Amino acid sequence: MRPSSSRSPPHSEAERSSPEPCVVIADFPDVLGAVESAYQRHFAVAPARASITFLGVQPIEVLRFVELGQHNYLTLGMSSYPMSRSSATVRGGTSGSRAELLVSTIGRADGLRLQLAVLAAAPAVEGAVYEAGGSVDLGAPLILGSRCTGGLLVDGPLAPVAIAGAVYVRVLRLLPATEEELRWARVHGRAALLTRWSAQGTELADLGRHPADLD
Repeated sequence: MRPSSSRSPPHSEAERSSPEPCVVIADFPDVLGAVESAYQRHFAVAPARASITFLGVQPIEVLRFVELGQHNYLTLGMSSYPMSRSSATVRGGTSGSRAELLVSTIGRADGLRLQLAVLAAAPAVEGAVYEAGGSVDLGAPLILGSRCTGGLLVDGPLAPVAIAGAVYVRVLRLLPATEEELRWARVHGRAALLTRWSAQGTELADLGRHPADLD
């Protein structure tokens, strides 16, 4: 697959998360329709949207919802199929987890749409599996001028979506992290990085921020 930019989809490092209450939506025949309905119910506003196409992969949409001055970018398309690791004997079956991604920013960050779409295409292209407790690193800024190149994956504010009780889709929040922070977390652990962010009052929605003090 060749995206509209030359950057390749990233690898992910993941740990399994515990189950949560679900929003059950049974009146949609397709998964993406159910997920979009859950987005609209949560934010209660109409989104701005953009569609990004990659060769050999179904289009990925990125929706932007504005809530209390915060811009929330969500993918729509990654959950079309279950995720399975690249080492799996059979790919594209009916088993496996499904997810979409959420990034919240202060102000508009439209350049983020392409990078989110690259992340969302990675499960179909290289067998990436995203789960809360994992991390991703694009190796390139999330937006022009940002030091953040990826982030930590955590459970987002939207409850998992269940379609007719058979298909479950988690909406994972990506907490943007700089290259230095991701490298530090690989040595000291993601929990230690989360603690540093909390202690220093790091504004994770600011993609123009400097790295946290890691000394």
